[in-house]
Amino acid sequence: MGPWGARLWACAAMISTMVLAACDEAADPPVNVPRPAAPDAFAFAAAGDHGANDLTDLGLEALDRSNAEFYLALGDLDYDETSSDRAWCEYVTERLPSKGPRFPFELVAGNHEDDDEDDGADDGRIADFAKCLPDRLGVRAGPERGYGVEYAFDYPARRPLARFVAISPGLELDGEEYTYEPRSPHREWLVEEIDGARESGIRWVVVAAHQPCLNTGLRHGCDSGEEVMNLLLAKRVDLFLAGHNHLYERSKQLALDDSQCPRVVADSFDAGCVVDAGADGSYVAGRGTVMVTAGSFGRLEPDEDDEDAERRYFAVTDAETTGFVEYTVSRDRLAGTLVRTGGPLDDSFEIRAQ
Repeated sequence: MGPWGARLWACAAMISTMVLAACDEAADPPVNVPRPAAPDAFAFAAAGDHGANDLTDLGLEALDRSNAEFYLALGDLDYDETSSDRAWCEYVTERLPSKGPRFPFELVAGNHEDDDEDDGADDGRIADFAKCLPDRLGVRAGPERGYGVEYAFDYPARRPLARFVAISPGLELDGEEYTYEPRSPHREWLVEEIDGARESGIRWVVVAAHQPCLNTGLRHGCDSGEEVMNLLLAKRVDLFLAGHNHLYERSKQLALDDSQCPRVVADSFDAGCVVDAGADGSYVAGRGTVMVTAGSFGRLEPDEDDEDAERRYFAVTDAETTGFVEYTVSRDRLAGTLVRTGGPLDDSFEIRAQ
């Protein structure tokens, strides 16, 4: 072999070695490749009482433009304004083109999905809605039912900033009454989820349901029951989200205290239960619970009761504005902004860590 042949042979061998090494690297990547860091903040949105009408269209269009990474639909879904439960699911996803078909539109049952014949509202089954708008977040099921009825999840999944617990107080679903009375399995599960979040160092605890207890509406009373409301206040859950009443209202920060406020009683007011009036829209985390009712995503039936004693528990009430609330969550701050699709009200608030 001449000198040129030897040089060509050596080059070929070198190239072969480099190719084999590259293939080995691609087949067996180093085990210490860093994973993306968990985000230090996220956004989500929530509201109840949807339907399929012009107001609903405006709400879904605004949700599609929002920064929300998931949405909590707080019950009362189609109001029989579509031909079937599946048709309503399709109606929703068609109006969220930017979010895409896998956007987590997470469902919570309402009284219009309740199977109690005395309730007078039967506009579909939560199980059917849950099939066509399934869970996308990997929730943990409650003691009887899971997604759509009673479930929990942490977000983000890695290094979570918040725990979300969805419950169905005051509802009867598939023959099961969801009561949170002492020693009931539903109450025990709820307590475990709240306490577990605190023990795990998860900064924020958010509980979501369709029916609140305190409200200023004329149509509904304490439909969820006093027991669950007092439990949340005793545990000083950071935020309680609800729909049901077709209005928007944000409470003062409330908490129980053995001497000042041993228990909140519906249809009355006790100043000792108010920790912070929230007049400037700012609260301190850990001192109590802020309740937000947003039940006018697609329904607006002005029905505030100006004489209601419970009105004094609220910092803001409005029965003329439609929309939903968008929340941003970080380690040090949980903030909410009313995304208005109609009406006069602008509202925002924040809960800041000490």
